[in-house]
Amino acid sequence: MGMEWVTKIFYKGVYLIAYAVNWLENFIFRGELMRKHFWFRKDGNSIRLVIKNHDEFAEGVQNRIDNFKDKKDEMKYITYALEKALTGCIYIVFLRGKKSVEFWAYRGKLEFTFSIDKKNGNKKYYYSVLGLLAEMDFVSNTFVPEQVFFVKTKPYHTYKMEYSGGTKTISGRFHKMAPEAALFTMKMFEEIYKDKKSELEIRVR
Repeated sequence: MGMEWVTKIFYKGVYLIAYAVNWLENFIFRGELMRKHFWFRKDGNSIRLVIKNHDEFAEGVQNRIDNFKDKKDEMKYITYALEKALTGCIYIVFLRGKKSVEFWAYRGKLEFTFSIDKKNGNKKYYYSVLGLLAEMDFVSNTFVPEQVFFVKTKPYHTYKMEYSGGTKTISGRFHKMAPEAALFTMKMFEEIYKDKKSELEIRVR
């Protein structure tokens, strides 16, 4: 009876922790969607405060990306889009046909995310994506020692693997490295997906 009780409490605790983490992630995401963007703009001899909600802000970023003049230079075009996404978007998606490369961009940092489940057909790319991350000097976060607050350690590019609800996710932290993220995106399409011909589309949110 005692062991049964301990087991019950343990699983209840795990459930509550998972629920709390999920709630916190949703809370942050909703906060990003609902937040206001503001900056100062020079207007003639005066300076005025400009305020936009997130939808208006993302639409403006999307328009600037769509109107980029040198789209034929895809490395430059992708880098430009990533830099614009870092100014306040939540995520950015690059598409070629049915294939995509996705980055979370909120809080001014880029995080590549690649999900694998039974429906999306990404399982066959799993090891190739890990190999590409390794090629670009990324290491698993499980191999990076914890940084003691008074000791400066060598910075690492890290990725992590998570499994939840039947979905496996690989996440690579590019932080503010837009050119590196752009090169990674190019390699994903050309070397992993092997698609160089489909028209490139870019979407931000």
